[in-house]
Amino acid sequence: MVKSTERTIVFDELAGQYDNTGVEFFGPIAHKLLELLGPRPGEHVLDVGCGRGAVLFPAAAAVGPEGYVLGIDIAEAMVTATAADVAARALDHVEVQVLDGIAPELPAASFDLITASMSAAHFPDPFATAVSYARLLRPGGGIGMTGPVPPPALSEWDLGALRVDRIIAAADPAALAAAHPRVAALYGEYPFGRPGRICDALRAAGFTEVSEQRHDVVLTAPTAQALIDWTWSNGLRVYWELVPAARREEVAAELAAELTAHAGGGPVTAVYPVFHYLGRLPATGGAK
Repeated sequence: MVKSTERTIVFDELAGQYDNTGVEFFGPIAHKLLELLGPRPGEHVLDVGCGRGAVLFPAAAAVGPEGYVLGIDIAEAMVTATAADVAARALDHVEVQVLDGIAPELPAASFDLITASMSAAHFPDPFATAVSYARLLRPGGGIGMTGPVPPPALSEWDLGALRVDRIIAAADPAALAAAHPRVAALYGEYPFGRPGRICDALRAAGFTEVSEQRHDVVLTAPTAQALIDWTWSNGLRVYWELVPAARREEVAAELAAELTAHAGGGPVTAVYPVFHYLGRLPATGGAK
């Protein structure tokens, strides 16, 4: 059962524009993740937090019609939109379901690979999640996750010329106090978790060949406003919604001025630091 929470509401609202503003972000992350994992024809893949299919569709192409890809997401509107895309492409070997990725209730040992791009790395208990995923994988199965490189605090989150710290600093204390606890917790120490916790959790859950690789994404937009619009089309929207409506235009103008100055007449760019986490179960013996 999936309960409606702050997390589902935000991503339900984003479904129509998620990964669809012209700024390439989820696609390059997914491409690198699948390059590192190497899905093969005939394999079964579980894509956790599938969103609008950045990993789902290239994974489906990699495993081919003899394989199978299941995408799960907690946001019903996101699943509805992606399922429509699956149907339009006539991908009979792809399925999308509303399901919480923290501990999916799916048959054990039913997948060769699990992907979780910009999703599971944010879950509150990485060890419990890793154990859950190990149960779903066949012996020798692989896992690949991505997430932001974790800063000590949101005020130190560096996206290059895109000064997200300005959005963070403009949050209304009253709105923050009334926010969902998981949103409020982002304003504390290590909002995305402490460095090393994902790899530690994977090893503790029985994964081997565990590694953490950094592959930053260069965000490119034709104008500063286009890049600011992009921040409203993904999880960064959470922070904007904590900024008083009367201040949003002022903050956006400050961001636009800095982005434009940094561009120097060329394309507007920013850099999003991303970690890729990889692991594989032993070929025999299964998970812990």
